[in-house]
Formats: sequence, C-alpha cells, structure tokens
Amino acid sequence: MRVLHVHQIAHIPQLLTRHLRKKGLDCDFTEDVNSVAIKEYDLVHGHYALNRSTLKAFRLARKHKIPFVIHCHGSDVRRVTGGGLCELPFHYHFLSQYVRKNSARILLSTPDLIPFETRGEYVPNPVDTEKFSPNPKVEKTPRHLICGKQVKGSRLLDFIKPEIEYDCVNTGYPFSFPGNVRVLPYVEYSDFQDFLNRYTDMIGTVGDLISMTRLEAMACGLRTFTDFDKRYVKFYGGQNPDEVEKPREFIREFHSPEAAAERLLTVYDGIKLP
Repeated sequence: MRVLHVHQIAHIPQLLTRHLRKKGLDCDFTEDVNSVAIKEYDLVHGHYALNRSTLKAFRLARKHKIPFVIHCHGSDVRRVTGGGLCELPFHYHFLSQYVRKNSARILLSTPDLIPFETRGEYVPNPVDTEKFSPNPKVEKTPRHLICGKQVKGSRLLDFIKPEIEYDCVNTGYPFSFPGNVRVLPYVEYSDFQDFLNRYTDMIGTVGDLISMTRLEAMACGLRTFTDFDKRYVKFYGGQNPDEVEKPREFIREFHSPEAAAERLLTVYDGIKLP
C-alpha cells in the first residue's frame, strides 16, 4: 500500500509519515498534488478539512476513485471562543461536513472534536519527543511563559498573577496585558525547543483543550495550564494535564508518535481498496 499525506499542519503529517516509514509503510508527504502524481497512491490522507491543498487532494482522489482519509485538527470542525466551543459558521460547516461525509475514514486529533463529529476516531496528536526534550544546557529564566493562539473573551487575564513576571508569545487576539507581561515576537519552529527550555511554567491557549504548543512544552518538561475541561480527563487515564507532576512522561504515555503510527496502520488496513 502506498499512502500520501497532504498539507502541513503543526508538523504533524511529517512526523506521522516518518514513523509510518519506520514501520515499513510506503508513505510520502506533499503540500500540493496533481492529477498525475496522485494516481501513484492507493490511499490519500488529507489534513485539515478546510485547507485548499487538502480540498484539492480530496477532489482528485474522488475523481480517480482513491480512498480518502480526512484528519481533522480543530477549527475545521468547531470554533474556540471566549464562551467555549461552538459550531462553525454555516459555509465552513457545510464544506467540512461534505468532505467528512465523503471520506473513507474521519480522524480527530483532539477529544473535544468528538461531540462535533461522532463518526470520527480520535487519534492523539503525536509529539516529536526527540526534538522537544529537556535541555539542561539552556539557562532558565524566573519568568513564566504565556504561549499560544489566544482568543478574544477568554479567561486568560484571570490567570495572570500580579506577583509573577511573564513573557508572552501570542498569535491570536491582542490583549491589553498588565505591566508584568512582556510581549515577545513570534518564535520560529526551528528555535522553539530551545526557547521553551528557558522556562519551567507556561499558560497555553486558555479554552483550547490541548494544543500542539502545549504538548511540545510538556515534552520539554514544562508545567502547563489551559483551564482544561475536566470532562475529558477520561482520555488521559483520569489525569488532568493542568496538574500532572511529570509532564514529559504524560506526553510519552498519551502522545507517542509510535502509538499514533500504529493506530493509523490499523485504520488503513480497515479501508477497502479498489
């Protein structure tokens, strides 16, 4: 079986492809595919239902009668708002639903997507624990980190303590932070592991269940907080990520790339090929 992963999102497809190859699967990744190249594959695995590259691959796969797996990653299924999780606007909801309905399998990267897509199968996001790991050579700062795509109306400001100095990397809504929060520029992915290792504690995207930024920080050993919805602790053996004592061990247990690759092999084996 030859499998093609399409569209880069949070570096997850590349990590999955690498580990699937280690397990012997003929597997490639591309950001764009054409009508000739796609015919070389037995199955297409597209990431994020509302991305143009994924939608193009979906159309081509249907045209050539190649089974298509849609892997949903969050805002292609539901929105994160200050008032909680809610449905997508009509146009995006309709398009995402169409792709999901016409895919051979639906995969969900976080458990909070399950109520919005009950046909989907939860496959925990894998974390590159080789890249993201504790680095004792990096000097620690006493400042705490705020990092992630913050949303308007979230309770983020409620969790900022006046006695603590913070550094903030925010790709979302620009809050009016108090004076003890220093806003930093965007950090490139190639530098992100060393950047995270400067800190011991992090507030992630408040209201988002468990973002990749948070998972990567935990893999580096940071204690993290996002006001986790306790309804979902059942997916983590009853543990609340906001409270775990050993963050890196938590990642190894619940977000292993090897385990994610094994789950995908089982999914692929259950798909009837033409």
